[in-house]
Amino acid sequence: MFHSISGRSKFLAFTLCLLVMILAAFGCGKEEKPPEVIRSIRWIKVVETTTMQVRMISGTTKPVDQTALSFAVGGTVEKVEVRLGDQVRKGQLLAELDQQPFVLGVREAEAGLLKAQAGRVERRANYERYLALYESNNASKAELDEARASFDSAKGQVKAATAQLGLARRDLRKTRLIAPFNGTISVKEIEPHIEVPRGKAVFGLDGEESGFEVSTEVPETLVLRLNVGDEADVVFPGLNNRRVPGVLTEVGVRSRAATTFPVTVQLQEEFPALRSGMSVEVAFQYIPESETGEPIVTGLAVPIAAILMGAEKATFVFIYDEKSSTVKKTQIKVLNLRENDVIIEPETLKAGDILATAGVPFLTDGQKVNLMKEEK
Repeated sequence: MFHSISGRSKFLAFTLCLLVMILAAFGCGKEEKPPEVIRSIRWIKVVETTTMQVRMISGTTKPVDQTALSFAVGGTVEKVEVRLGDQVRKGQLLAELDQQPFVLGVREAEAGLLKAQAGRVERRANYERYLALYESNNASKAELDEARASFDSAKGQVKAATAQLGLARRDLRKTRLIAPFNGTISVKEIEPHIEVPRGKAVFGLDGEESGFEVSTEVPETLVLRLNVGDEADVVFPGLNNRRVPGVLTEVGVRSRAATTFPVTVQLQEEFPALRSGMSVEVAFQYIPESETGEPIVTGLAVPIAAILMGAEKATFVFIYDEKSSTVKKTQIKVLNLRENDVIIEPETLKAGDILATAGVPFLTDGQKVNLMKEEK
């Protein structure tokens, strides 16, 4: 009985030792590291492109020859010969004032001139008489001087009366309002039998042969880059975005409201649907400059998805290094946006560089990556 118990104890002890050894073997083993996960990224190669920037500014069309017509004299309207929208020819009568007061003014001026001329004749004869008496020692020098002064005054009165008659005849002519060039009546604010003051605009005339131009206002950041003679396309949104070439003819040097400057663009083409007062968009093009003022003609096109925004408006991209299969976080200088691309100044990048274009916010500097195969 005793021997049986002793054998069982030995067996249990052996089993316990074996279990301890097995546990010790597992406990002393080295912890295995999980395998490194290498991320696959979408990518693109940087390409060189022009840095030409385009700024769209709203404007309004108008004829190159556009004027407001008014009478140079005031009076009562006698007749109006045209209607709104009529096409008129240069020299055509548009409206006329009552001429009677001006005819009477001419007659009064003519009478004044005749009176002044008669006075001149009389004083001339008087002067010549005193001259003869003075030469024969029958008149004093003072009497001769007085006669001469009276004659000179009479001559001045004739000149004044002549000028008065000229003004009266001019006023009579100005009772007829004449078209200064061929065009279309765009404004009409006159009717017969009404009283119109001198200088009040009664007609608007749009020239039909001078072409059309666009008036617009550009901000100060743009006006410094514009010059007379520059080209600028004009887009008509209401006409299926029809595009017409234009040339800058005027660039303002004094700002208006909200620090904008007036700019005029003359259209180089015309078409039947073109009208005065149409709303358009002018595409101003210009080349950006470096900090030293040198023009930057070419840049690098990068998709917006490749850009990472940092603190204080800093911008970064991740450049792929083929040797180490890692990406490097690199700061860049943005020139402008063009559709879905960012145009970058060619300083820290070069054409042919490979950039990550997806998941950029989740990448880190020096991270190991794989390039996805190009989609065909």
